[in-house]
Amino acid sequence: MEKKVLLLAAILLTVGIFTTACSMKSKEKYDYLVLVNKYSQLPDDWEKNVELIETKNAWDENIKVEKEAFEQYKKLKEDVEKDLKKYNTTIELDSTYRSVKAQQELWDEWSADPEKGIEYVRKFVAVPGYSEHHTGLAIDICLKKDGKLIFDNDEMIAEREIFSKIHAKLSKYGFILRYLENRDDITGYAYEPWHLRYIGSEKIAKEIMDKDITFEEYLESIEDIKETPSAAKYRIEKTLQEYFKDVYGDKISNSRFNVTKIYSTEEAEKTEAIKSLKLGEKDIAFEVTYQLQPSDGTNPEELIITDGEYDKDLEWVKNISRLGILKYNDKDGSYTIKNFGTGW
Repeated sequence: MEKKVLLLAAILLTVGIFTTACSMKSKEKYDYLVLVNKYSQLPDDWEKNVELIETKNAWDENIKVEKEAFEQYKKLKEDVEKDLKKYNTTIELDSTYRSVKAQQELWDEWSADPEKGIEYVRKFVAVPGYSEHHTGLAIDICLKKDGKLIFDNDEMIAEREIFSKIHAKLSKYGFILRYLENRDDITGYAYEPWHLRYIGSEKIAKEIMDKDITFEEYLESIEDIKETPSAAKYRIEKTLQEYFKDVYGDKISNSRFNVTKIYSTEEAEKTEAIKSLKLGEKDIAFEVTYQLQPSDGTNPEELIITDGEYDKDLEWVKNISRLGILKYNDKDGSYTIKNFGTGW
């Protein structure tokens, strides 16, 4: 009997350790602070790792949401609707996860539509890979007031008092308002009071909401970027934008990025192309694939270096791959791009 009890205890302990390990591994699958915007691409491995669950939206359509984000959304909804009772209003799901493949199909379909065409698509459709909805962490809500759904953008923006009640509760459940008013120069999007973003941390969400800053501004405020991959990625991309302005001048009008690798100190020391550069403690070696948009009158061939190609539909030079160093300046805390290679 004693042996059976000990055996059972050992099994339970093993299962417990295994379950904890799996749980920790699952938690480490992806970074809730991931940045995806018009200039920053969804990480290549994101969609195969993200945990999605299926639910229904306000129109009874099947939609998917990242698992933890959905659980927190349900708590937010329950809490917020206590404050919305006097308005006879509830909040409902509208648009959530959208795969890169679905976005590409939409792009292709509308491009081929003679009533829309490529010019319409370039102006109004998010480029596949650059929509925050790919993460499963972005949630667009709509309102149900007096039994009627309110989903028109202008009508929802007019409901300022109701949305102020919603926004006041966001950080408590790890959400932020993603696209703030008059910050489109930073986020790339106009004010969207309905677009909520789950970032997985009540503390960070509260800081962002209390300071009334954008997600990008929060990432830029992080000093020790080596400890926060999303902050390092954002700093690399922003510094690269400035670097390209210096290198190409008025030959390009825009750029966007996919930082495919950020080297750890150990990896950098073992990599021949990097270790001879003698990285400083705060320097970061990275690999990036990027795209450049030629300015009017610029021959795309001037921007295609070795591995790039021109996409006539997008009107961007794409798939240029490089290795570089984000160099820290001790004097003023700024960063510059150094040793930007010619591919690998």
